[in-house]
Amino acid sequence: MAKPKAGMVLQSFQGMTVGTLARVLARNRFKVSPRYFHRLAYLFAVGMMNSFFSRVEAWDNGRNIETSDIVEPPIFIIGHWRSGTTHLHNLLSHDEHFACPTVYQTMFPHHFLYTQRKGGKIFNLFCPATRPMDNIPFSATALHEDEFALAALSTVSPYMRFLFPTTGDGVYSSLDPLALPRDALDVWKNSFIHLLKKLTFWKGKRVVLKSPPHTGRIRILLEMFPDAKFIHIVRDPYVVYMSTKKLWVNSLNYSHLQMPDPDVMDEMILSWYTELFDLFERDRPLIPEGSLFELRLEDLEESPHAALEGIYGSLGLPGFESLRARVAPYLRSIEGYQKNGYVIDAASMEKVSRRWRRTFEKYGYSLESRLPVNERALPV
Repeated sequence: MAKPKAGMVLQSFQGMTVGTLARVLARNRFKVSPRYFHRLAYLFAVGMMNSFFSRVEAWDNGRNIETSDIVEPPIFIIGHWRSGTTHLHNLLSHDEHFACPTVYQTMFPHHFLYTQRKGGKIFNLFCPATRPMDNIPFSATALHEDEFALAALSTVSPYMRFLFPTTGDGVYSSLDPLALPRDALDVWKNSFIHLLKKLTFWKGKRVVLKSPPHTGRIRILLEMFPDAKFIHIVRDPYVVYMSTKKLWVNSLNYSHLQMPDPDVMDEMILSWYTELFDLFERDRPLIPEGSLFELRLEDLEESPHAALEGIYGSLGLPGFESLRARVAPYLRSIEGYQKNGYVIDAASMEKVSRRWRRTFEKYGYSLESRLPVNERALPV
């Protein structure tokens, strides 16, 4: 039997409480497109549930959460959207020493410890079987970005622009944490620590996180976790550009409360890319030796065991041989996976090669596109 339509389930910010939702609406002057009033009503309804269960979880486990010690500094998978962070996250999740946040946990960060066993089953009744942008399996227990949890907890995240693509949520959606007001940065830090304590209480293991915005937060993350480890993954910029456009059109559009301007969206994709890499290069020298490993998705796909061994060896992580055995069945299960195919138009190719040239040069990608090229502009 086919599942129900899942537009609401794909709303990225259904984890906010009524209070946090009201806060971001006020910051954006309550500018919601009338065609999306039903989405706003849904967010308020779910927000009431989140507010209630947040209090229940605090009553049930609040003291245990706050007294939980983060067992080891996190491992951060960083890199631009659609660069292979999900694939790498899935591979590392097979290490029995690690804990990785799930879809349900990141979508309902206020109360997942209390509700995830039953709530996850209800969520699965409505969610699609695969992610709309890449056909990767999707469920309550699939891995997901901690950024969605941080956005719902703190309302301080670039992802607030997914809700408000027109007004943009001002400085609160900045990629650079140093541009945030001090009180907003403190709220974000406290939310992050709270989330990590909940994940630690859940599993009692070292947490592996993947979030593209963390690429621009190296300085702050090192201040919080001096011994953190970073794995930076990159991918052919032409593919990243086309895939990110597909992400906005096929997935993030379910989150909008305002009508996006396609030209503004395209400019944001281009500018966010360069800003993220600029922020990463700015703070790269702060990373201690032996705490950063960089790789290309293409190399990971071609030789996954060798890439993983390089990660474990360079970062001084134990247990690679155990991981090799545990990850082998997963690698066999995805051998037939078909990635999206793209055709890039000549104008986009010129734009990407010009504005993202430094990434092409630094990571050894050819300016000659491996994608089919069409002289006409193509919808994505």
